[in-house]
Amino acid sequence: MIQDYRRRVDESQKAAATPPSGQFPHAISDAKRLTLDAAQEPEVLLTGPDTVSVMAFYDQTGAAWPIASYVIGKPNSFQVYAMQEGSNQLAVTPLVPHGFSNIVVSLVGESRPLVFEVRTNSLNTHYRRDFTVHGLGPNATSRPLQTRQSEPVARASDDVMMAFATGADIPGNAVRLSTDNGAVKAWSYDGAIYLQSADAIISPPASRILTGPGQVKAYRIRPTSVALISSNGRVSKVRISQ
Repeated sequence: MIQDYRRRVDESQKAAATPPSGQFPHAISDAKRLTLDAAQEPEVLLTGPDTVSVMAFYDQTGAAWPIASYVIGKPNSFQVYAMQEGSNQLAVTPLVPHGFSNIVVSLVGESRPLVFEVRTNSLNTHYRRDFTVHGLGPNATSRPLQTRQSEPVARASDDVMMAFATGADIPGNAVRLSTDNGAVKAWSYDGAIYLQSADAIISPPASRILTGPGQVKAYRIRPTSVALISSNGRVSKVRISQ
């Protein structure tokens, strides 16, 4: 009789903890590039009850871009707060099971605002969403690397390069390669090799370079089995294999 009571209590607790849909939402962590153009389509943040979604902002050099202010359209439906004073991160939690609103974010030193849609979603929830803004924030360490003097490498529309810089949303037909350096990740995709590293790849010369959040870079190079990297002024080889 006691065991039966405990079983019923356990089942009741499980039922209370399980979302109405019967399944827990799929956790998403990804990254997007944004422009400050007024024509920029609002990105969407998917949130779920009893979960926290984090939005983080970076400039095009990969440096954290602090938030100056933010406003939520429906404060009774969504709780929004900065992770800490001077932070580049916002935490968003829905207060209702079904809700829709928008967030307006102003970044330090930038007069143009960023606008986002916020929705609840029982199937998919953004646990973390990094936004790289096409501009230079107050913490910018350097200007973006260039392939040619007249052609900037970091383009706000280059989602493929951003995917390899962050390791999120990697194209499905990209093949992960092995390297003998844990600080360098490699993939084969679309006839080229894409490397992810915080260190500088100096050979083979990169045809594309993009700086992602945290100043981790993605490099597009020709197929090769050996690359040269520079770390703290020291040049070393990285072997790449299937």
